[in-house]
Amino acid sequence: MVKKTSKNRLVVLFTFVSLLILVVFGYLKVSKPSEENLKAPGKEWNSPKKVEDYFVERLRMTPQEAQEIRNKPGVDGTVDLRVNINVILDALIGNLYYYGFIRDEKSFRYALENTKDTTPSDKAIKVGKEGTIDTNAEYRISENMTAWELADILLNKPAGHFTFDEYSYFFMP
Repeated sequence: MVKKTSKNRLVVLFTFVSLLILVVFGYLKVSKPSEENLKAPGKEWNSPKKVEDYFVERLRMTPQEAQEIRNKPGVDGTVDLRVNINVILDALIGNLYYYGFIRDEKSFRYALENTKDTTPSDKAIKVGKEGTIDTNAEYRISENMTAWELADILLNKPAGHFTFDEYSYFFMP
């Protein structure tokens, strides 16, 4: 009788440990985004709108001018992302997704939260526990950047800062 109870305890313990391992593995698999979602979307990525649409609608460029502006010397296919003091993280991520700069919002948030911030700031959007994206700042970005590259730029590499944003444009050529 004692041996049977001991054997049952081992079976229960083995089952419990196996289930625990499966739960941990499942959690890690679900919480980490796929590598595909972290890749650069590229200009041909299917998104609701493109930044050229923004230029036409908000900056009143002609469609031809909006298409050509990113091919000018020194621009290298990038645009200027302007983050003013009124922007919140969810809106920033949503706009980057809407205009085709990231493939997946949750995956990009993961990249932001898991990229080291080497330039913390007081006047910033909080990202995770220690990350900050400077406000009243400009960032040069393109659709050819991976989520990791874009996260590094937003956390560490503003192209410049501004003190006043008269028009509240989100993108500039």
